Amino acid sequence: MTVVGIGGIVACGSMGRAHGASALDFDEGGYRVESATVKVGRTRKTVKYRLYSGVPYAADPVDPAREKLSVRVPVEVDGMAIDPGRAPIIMNTASGDVEPVAENRIALASGLVVVTSRVRDTAWNGIVDLKAAVRYVHHNKGRLPGDVGRIVASGSGKAGGLAALAGASAGRGQYDDDLRRIGAARSSDRIYAVAANMPVTEIGKADLAYDRNLLLAKYLEPAGARYLKRLPEDDRSLYLKRNSWIDWMHGRISFAYDDLLDLLDQVGNRRAKGLAASAKPAPVLRSAMDFVRQRNPQRARHWWLRTGTDGTDVPLTVIGSLTTGLRSLGDDVDVDWDATVNRGDTVNRDDSADMGTAVASQAVAWIDGTVARRS
Repeated sequence: MTVVGIGGIVACGSMGRAHGASALDFDEGGYRVESATVKVGRTRKTVKYRLYSGVPYAADPVDPAREKLSVRVPVEVDGMAIDPGRAPIIMNTASGDVEPVAENRIALASGLVVVTSRVRDTAWNGIVDLKAAVRYVHHNKGRLPGDVGRIVASGSGKAGGLAALAGASAGRGQYDDDLRRIGAARSSDRIYAVAANMPVTEIGKADLAYDRNLLLAKYLEPAGARYLKRLPEDDRSLYLKRNSWIDWMHGRISFAYDDLLDLLDQVGNRRAKGLAASAKPAPVLRSAMDFVRQRNPQRARHWWLRTGTDGTDVPLTVIGSLTTGLRSLGDDVDVDWDATVNRGDTVNRDDSADMGTAVASQAVAWIDGTVARRS
């Protein structure tokens, strides 16, 4: 059941934002009160929390409908009031319009403040938006509940890759121009810790692979099949013989994207070179490992990393390289190489931002034991 709090009434009234306040100042009154029953381990807890939704984290967003965040602040657990003022802040990202529900609820039931950001789709824009959200939280120190010195970037799959990149690249200037363009707060983007489940660290390459597969499956292969079906059988056989890179079976075709690029390169090499010469170079998206190799002094120093040998497309070498690199710099790394097996949880694919109940419980327990107890 949802109850509108006094703060919600104030937000709708004539008081509004204080005179002279920044457009990026957190409105402490614009919330509604919600409650949820959450399974944490073998017990169930009832948590009451304040929900601030649709909060812009950039003053000049490219996509105003998407570049927003929600803030959840626990105020009561099992009937006992809690003070979230010094609680760690979990920052995660939504996958499309779907928020990581399991992680958010378990974190709230453990007394943590939760900030969930919606970000634009591409890898470069995604990390820019996540950094803008982190800057927003730092900008609102003292207004937004929680300890901005204990921000934990978290996520699963691609969202885990963004969390790892945010933690590894904190304080570096590669994204500053884009952050200025969207009107991000002029604040720190420091992250204290990272909790990443099966993180897709090469998120730029993952974007490219997704786009290629979508283009093939939705457009190129169906169009090619329609063309071949219209050909007389002898012409179709000759066409397939001349284009041996195309597989034809039961009225359907399949082929590798790189084979198509090779053909296009042969046919239109000169035109392609001209287009490439005039094209604006895309920004180079670095991975979390790139910043670890650079020994970034402002990186997160506490890491919780999980992967599995069943149901994941994230190679173990990705986690291995990241773990080895971080530990060589003296960072605290808690890693489990087989986290998705025999845990009683659904194995999450790379396109899911949610960790699932069992893995989320482990992540929150680590935060409570490592981050929340920081001296």
